[in-house]
Amino acid sequence: MNKKIKEKAAKRIAIVADDNKRTELIEWSYFNKDILEQHELTAISETVEVLEGTLSVPVKKLFTRNTGGYEQLAGLIETHKIDILFFFAEPAVEKEKDNDLKKLLVLASKHNIMIACNEITTELLMGTVLKKETDASTRGYRRLIKQTISFFNHLAIKPSLAAM
Repeated sequence: MNKKIKEKAAKRIAIVADDNKRTELIEWSYFNKDILEQHELTAISETVEVLEGTLSVPVKKLFTRNTGGYEQLAGLIETHKIDILFFFAEPAVEKEKDNDLKKLLVLASKHNIMIACNEITTELLMGTVLKKETDASTRGYRRLIKQTISFFNHLAIKPSLAAM
């Protein structure tokens, strides 16, 4: 793949995960490995270890939560260096860093950053925004559509969309 095209298409993704969501983060990152490896990833220190172990790609490492990691992430959001923010957090658990998380959400919203805070929005972003159109299944599907249209054009039959 042309490096210039790859760089242009890459999104800058920040991932925030609570300690109690590590198993979910490992499963998600492993399942989405092919997609995530094509983008620039940033995470808080503890999350970086999980992601680098699962993905085998470098992840930009911010400070820990307790030493200013959320503030660093806020700075990246304010300077438009983050495109998408994934949260793997337990909303029902009160934490001392809740205010910092709320500030990140407000800041991301203010700067029009795509945010995923639950499984549905995470999968929606993964399947639509991040999945490459050059994915083998998409290429195969598009090739099949082109072949089908070509076949009907050759026969001078116009296929009806309702029939497909």
